[in-house]
Amino acid sequence: MALYAIVAGLGVSLLVRSVGQIIEARDRVQLYWVHSCWITLVFVAHVVSWFALWRFAQHTPWTVLQALLLLCVPILLYLISHLAVPELEDGRTHDLREYYFRHGSWMQGLLFAVLVSGAAAQLVIEGRPDFSGGGGVRAAAAVILLPGIVSRRPGVHAAQAVLLVLVMIYAVSYVARPIG
Repeated sequence: MALYAIVAGLGVSLLVRSVGQIIEARDRVQLYWVHSCWITLVFVAHVVSWFALWRFAQHTPWTVLQALLLLCVPILLYLISHLAVPELEDGRTHDLREYYFRHGSWMQGLLFAVLVSGAAAQLVIEGRPDFSGGGGVRAAAAVILLPGIVSRRPGVHAAQAVLLVLVMIYAVSYVARPIG
């Protein structure tokens, strides 16, 4: 659990640092609303995944397979965090729409892998699939992500951003209950 928190913390730290860089370089950065939605989605995914981890807080003993499947979630989210925001070079203008479409398929594919890994971890740890609200959120997000993995059409990505934000709002309300 501590290793999960460390990796997740690194991913959140990377996102926050990158957003700070965007704010600093705001006169050289052309924002893109779909990209901004993705930064928000990835941040919330880090937080929601950490909250979801608490369902396994009393689980013992752990197998290596269970730990690896569970650790895949923050590791993949860290990779998405790395891809979500460019390194801002001094003096250079950055178009985040162009940047998003260069990395969007990878980010979506990695997020799809996060969802699969989370479902697999739960299946292996609890011995049953998740048909709760969390499982439904995972399934809805996976279905929404699939078109963006293969398509570079702006309309597809715009529709996805809206749908994923709606799923995110539902997911946040679902985990708004206190943990523990």
